Amino acid sequence: MAIFPTFESVLLQIANVLRTSGDMNSKSKSKFKNVDMSMDNLNDTWEKVLGDIADALEFDQKSKHDLINNIFYDYQSHKAIELGVFTSRASQRKVVWHYLARFLVPTLARHSVFWQVESRLDVGMPEGRFWYLPAVDCPIRPTQLLLPIQQVLNWLIDLIGDSPTSIANTIVKGMRAFDSTDVVLKNLYNWKTAKSTPEISSIINTFPDEVEIHFQGSFKLDDKSPEYEQALAFVYAKGLPASALQHEIAISEEMLERILCKKCSIEEQDIFVRKIALRYQAPSIRTVRLRLLLARATQEGYEKLVKFLTPNVDKQCLDLNTNKALQLIQLYNDVYNRTYDAHLMKRGAGEAEENKYFTEQLPTYLRYDLLRYVCYDTNQPIEITTHKLNNIFRQDDDGDLENIIPTTNGDRQRMMSAVVEELKSSEGYHAQLAELLDALKRNKAPFRNIQAIDDFDMIYGALEHGETNHRVRALLFDRLKELEANPDQSMKRIIAELEEHLLVKTFTASTEEKVSILLAEAKASEVLEYSKARILQLEGLHLLGQNKFLEAEKGFNLAIDECKKYSFGKLRGSLAKDAFSLAVANQKLIPNNHEKYYRDMYYWGGINSELYSLDKVNIHDVSRDLHEYFWATLYKCYPDYEPKFASCRTEFEKFSKNIASCIKAQKPISTILSKYSGLKNKQLKYPQADSIVLLIMKISYDMSSKLRSFSQALPVEAMNELNRANDGLIGAVREIIQEWPEIVDVSDFKQQTPLMIAAHNQDYKTVELLLNAKANPNLRDLKGRTALHSAAASRCLLSAKLLLEHGIDETILTIEGATPLHTATRMGELSIVKLLIEKCPELLQVSDLKGITPSELAATIAEDRVHYELLRRYLESEKRTVVSHEVYKQVAAYYLSVH
Repeated sequence: MAIFPTFESVLLQIANVLRTSGDMNSKSKSKFKNVDMSMDNLNDTWEKVLGDIADALEFDQKSKHDLINNIFYDYQSHKAIELGVFTSRASQRKVVWHYLARFLVPTLARHSVFWQVESRLDVGMPEGRFWYLPAVDCPIRPTQLLLPIQQVLNWLIDLIGDSPTSIANTIVKGMRAFDSTDVVLKNLYNWKTAKSTPEISSIINTFPDEVEIHFQGSFKLDDKSPEYEQALAFVYAKGLPASALQHEIAISEEMLERILCKKCSIEEQDIFVRKIALRYQAPSIRTVRLRLLLARATQEGYEKLVKFLTPNVDKQCLDLNTNKALQLIQLYNDVYNRTYDAHLMKRGAGEAEENKYFTEQLPTYLRYDLLRYVCYDTNQPIEITTHKLNNIFRQDDDGDLENIIPTTNGDRQRMMSAVVEELKSSEGYHAQLAELLDALKRNKAPFRNIQAIDDFDMIYGALEHGETNHRVRALLFDRLKELEANPDQSMKRIIAELEEHLLVKTFTASTEEKVSILLAEAKASEVLEYSKARILQLEGLHLLGQNKFLEAEKGFNLAIDECKKYSFGKLRGSLAKDAFSLAVANQKLIPNNHEKYYRDMYYWGGINSELYSLDKVNIHDVSRDLHEYFWATLYKCYPDYEPKFASCRTEFEKFSKNIASCIKAQKPISTILSKYSGLKNKQLKYPQADSIVLLIMKISYDMSSKLRSFSQALPVEAMNELNRANDGLIGAVREIIQEWPEIVDVSDFKQQTPLMIAAHNQDYKTVELLLNAKANPNLRDLKGRTALHSAAASRCLLSAKLLLEHGIDETILTIEGATPLHTATRMGELSIVKLLIEKCPELLQVSDLKGITPSELAATIAEDRVHYELLRRYLESEKRTVVSHEVYKQVAAYYLSVH
């Protein structure tokens, strides 16, 4: 049982090693990493975790901003991979191993280069080593593994140039907490020998800002001799040969030999001096502390990784075959160096050329396998990566983690051969599949062509590619069953057949029985566990076909729970969509109850990005569309069952039919209302939760809008007829309001009342009628807006006057802190601006949540053409009328006149 790591779980791991997640209890951590909390809590937790990480690393505001931007980019990439992965048989170790090797480590290595190129973050540290990662003491004949804390302490002690005892004495003098020299000396010894990983508090207390350390081993230029001579003398005093110095200042050994022998150019001398000065500069105590904190975090992360991947292996084991974590470190080093080399070689040619060079220099076993995601010779890196991961995870897990990099020359050859063989096999498969599909498309001897194929995957591929001829598909299914040779293939065939019956074909008298048999076969399979979520979803469709709605919803929820045990790509989002649509099929939206479905749709690919913009989508609009989706698409009943219909549709159809009869016969609506008294203070049972009045109002106003759009396209007589019908509708609304005053404040799912809707649509006559029927003008919708905000937004002066005359509280603010005067100003509606200032001049002093008063808003729009253009585009996207920039200048001038 294994799931692909969520990005949230990765963030938590970072927070844990930085000790910034201490105030989150285990339940909160579990809900966060599994994306199983309310969306507001999830967003707040994201913000807190990122903020705490940045604070722990003492980032300034710019660095925090860069961190958030990079995290967001990485999140998008991670999510795209996550939504394509099926973990199947893989253990959690295997999933994490390949996640790190094929995505996180190479991605992080390349990002590290980009960050360093833009702004080097570790000035003063050895340039030729990854000091923040474990590294061998000698690349030729290593004797020990140096952990990050050891490397930072070696760097620090070398710069101080004093004995450990003297260093300890200096530290004790400036420490915040009292510790003896012996204790500090012991701590430094333990850290340097990797006997223990220090706690964050120990580092902070050992290296507070008050400590004064003299860096006798640092390089300081003076005016007594040439800088080049000073740099040479410093290197000689350190006893650093070219072979060792190259790892400190990132100059090639060959060039260093010339420099140290004084056989170099002036330019090379300048480079040498500059690099020595940077590398051996005296750091601030804050820098020392931050280096140690980062080293401590990566060291703890490494230790946890060793324990997770290879529980019985010592963290300082040097054997790549035994200590698998070292392979990931070597991979990071390799990708980093290759990325940096590509930058050096092609930096003048642009990013695309750098990426191309990086890709072309990779050996075959990296380019076409392990590093496929970060290669730039394909338009489908995500699809290729997830396809490879899914193939790996489908295989039986024997508990061993395969090497990701060659550890011997023999390994290298085997990896090369395996990749080449896989590429040939893939090409052969696709060529043969294309040939088969072409023959089937031409309906050329389909039975003979299908029977000639002995490859289960080939036949399955033909089905997946959507052959539409039902006779041919039946032949393919027959052949698939003949070829299946193991439980996995049987399950693939069963699922394909269930999808065929439930999603593709029209239901017949035999469909229910066939589906029941297939479901029973699936449930009896020994590999059900790895496909249980999909089987439960298909069973849910079967239950819908039997009109068993409650059982179907229960099944969908059980399937969602299965998606928390195994990764099933986008299936969790698809299941949430089906469960949500069923939940609101005959019920109004209840955000607290239904948000779990919306959240899973949002985060697991259940929302169609072609229909919704993910930054604007909301649960209310989605629920309304899902109600339609359920009745138009998802729900199909078997022939032996009586079809069901939306209860709100049944109620509305009966009511509207009688209303239409009254309108046509010019009879009072009151004659039929007594039959529907149950609707007078009721929300209809569908997500939008309109009252009958609200629904008719929305239909009428929508019709008015469409009639205006088509006024030139329709004959005059037809337009007149349609307008009369629409006038009849709104007339009916006004009659209902008079007969049923209880209905005037019944709101919809966005807490919009009839008064708000009428004001929004400039229907001041209905506004007046509602106010006379005692409609409450101070009610607010989900965004905190009143009917006065609606009148201002729709530029309806008459509605605004009526609302003010009936005592509306004009000081009510939206959730953004906007008064109706802010709204009128934003719309450029001078008449309403004047009215509001006259009736309530104190509105001039009210600032919104951004600290902007109405007059300041008017000035900004009037003086800034770009601001006006952005506002114009926004208003047009909201289907609002837009006034010219000159009108906004008049509004701003009026504000100046009243101040």
